[in-house]
Amino acid sequence: MYSSTKQCNLSHKMIIRLKKFLYIFNLRQGTILIAVHQIALSSFALIILLVGIFHLDEMLSMLQNDMADDADRQGLYLEYGHVIELQEGDFYSANFNRRRFAKGQHLASVTVIFLYTSTILTSIYLLCCVSLLHGAVKYKREYVTLWIMAAIVALSLLLMAIFIGDGYPWVVKFFGGHCIYRFGCALFVLSFIYAICAVSSFVMEIGCRRCRSARTASDERGERLLLLDQAAHSSLLSSAQLHKLSHGTRSQFV
Repeated sequence: MYSSTKQCNLSHKMIIRLKKFLYIFNLRQGTILIAVHQIALSSFALIILLVGIFHLDEMLSMLQNDMADDADRQGLYLEYGHVIELQEGDFYSANFNRRRFAKGQHLASVTVIFLYTSTILTSIYLLCCVSLLHGAVKYKREYVTLWIMAAIVALSLLLMAIFIGDGYPWVVKFFGGHCIYRFGCALFVLSFIYAICAVSSFVMEIGCRRCRSARTASDERGERLLLLDQAAHSSLLSSAQLHKLSHGTRSQFV
């Protein structure tokens, strides 16, 4: 009892807890809202990734067809597995097309790796979001902690993606410029950090609730032991008095 109470008080001193979520909801309600929001967001992202994987084979087949058509236009032919020979056309144009299609193949392979890796990670994060919802509803600390670990990993990957995306002009142009891109990314990262802090505060609340329940149970057990000891002491006194009276004289009863 003493060690659990000491650990609970130590967590209050070392970590600043949030009392409310957005100054309106309590921590349990805020955790449920975060879980529902993250489930919806990760489900939408997973659907987009699955659609991309579904059209991936079509994209690769179109690339292979374009390469074959270009080879026909340039007069290239491959006979019995020997070296490709150029019959007619410009060597510069052929080399340029080869470099372009080699770059397209490299981009396609990177896209395949990105789509499959992102799908696996998004699926794992979706399961962790479901675990967060279950833990918030049932007050299960272990399920909520699982989401916190996944969210920290997701935050690290998000920061890495933001720094990488800042180096691509078309990404910045899609958001309307560097200022809007950095402001939007900073706002999203701060909101995600706030969500992690709120869920962490809810975990500490569950832990302190368990400390209080364990302390109450221990106090009730101590009170029951004290009452039993008093009852046993009273019964011993009663039996001793009865024994004394049974062996006493008549004047003692008077």
